[in-house]
Amino acid sequence: MTLLEQIQGYDNHFFKGIRDMRANGLPLVLYGAGCLGQMTAEFMFRENMPLDKVALNRQYITEGMTFHGLPVVAIEDLIEQPGKFNCIVALQYVRDALQQELRRGGANVLVYDPAFIGVSTTLWYTQSFCDEHSDTLEAVYAGLADERSRETLVAFLKQRLSATRGYYQAVYEPVHYFPADILRLQNNEVFIDCGAYNGDSIGAFMQEVAHQGVEMPEKIVGFEPDAGNFSQLCDNTRQWPFCQPVQKGVWENKTVLSFQSGNALSSRLVEQSSDTVTIELDSIDNILQGGKATFIKMDVEGAELKALQGAAGTIRAWHPLLAISLYHKPEDLLTIPQYIQSLSADYHFYLRGHHPELAFELVLYAVPKSRLLQ
Repeated sequence: MTLLEQIQGYDNHFFKGIRDMRANGLPLVLYGAGCLGQMTAEFMFRENMPLDKVALNRQYITEGMTFHGLPVVAIEDLIEQPGKFNCIVALQYVRDALQQELRRGGANVLVYDPAFIGVSTTLWYTQSFCDEHSDTLEAVYAGLADERSRETLVAFLKQRLSATRGYYQAVYEPVHYFPADILRLQNNEVFIDCGAYNGDSIGAFMQEVAHQGVEMPEKIVGFEPDAGNFSQLCDNTRQWPFCQPVQKGVWENKTVLSFQSGNALSSRLVEQSSDTVTIELDSIDNILQGGKATFIKMDVEGAELKALQGAAGTIRAWHPLLAISLYHKPEDLLTIPQYIQSLSADYHFYLRGHHPELAFELVLYAVPKSRLLQ
């Protein structure tokens, strides 16, 4: 069965839910104001879907609190007071008990996967997008090296198309960036961490070095543009003298762009505004100056293709392992595998999904032939 045959008929559950809620005339309440609430609110405003208020648990509310100009109320009060309302639940984990409690309080409850919105994009997966790019999607699917990768791609697309939870959970891989069935570390790695955050991936890499019993890395370079994260990165990697933190983002060349700081899902490159700062970016090729890289990891909030273009010389010369995030923008699934193939035909492609609930953290593993597991 082709990829497109497997993903037909998955209509977007979020859009249908909003249509039904607007038709019943009851207030629309967004429950959650964290990263997922922020994503959902921005998406709804952009798509002309009005909200009436935002709800949080009482312990998180301060006097006079608003969210995007909307009043913030306690979800406990909505549940306890008589009257029906529409509740859009923008939380990472939504237990059955919570849904039952909301419904007992009179709510029409919409539980969905906010990941369908994407990150750093105004596009989302639709059936027409998949049909339009069917040849490329089928080529990506056919080019995956194992059945689990193909199952992961199908589950990812079903969940993104439908905005319904459950498909991705079935293919969840808990070991992020170092899945044992795809890769093994080698002695004296040169690990390039693009989007190093607070050093969590570098810490996990060093745990794998110890667990696998290989020799210590020759070098680690961690790119992180956010000042607060960079400070933590320096503190958390100080114990390893071979680790070089770099307070820059990665790009196709050396430049300065505007950056909006946020948490792991909302930091991004944007047009300059009052809540942005300018950051330096540079290419991996410029930083390494022809030097070796054996493993490159990228999670750079939608800038992965530009970062890969800035690493073209390094990839051609050294054929490093690549672990590249593919979940930010729909077009990344089309362009990133193709671009890596254009640099070298030596790579074998795998996909793994590293979020237990939502269709985030889809990682493409490009493994050179010399490092395939036997």
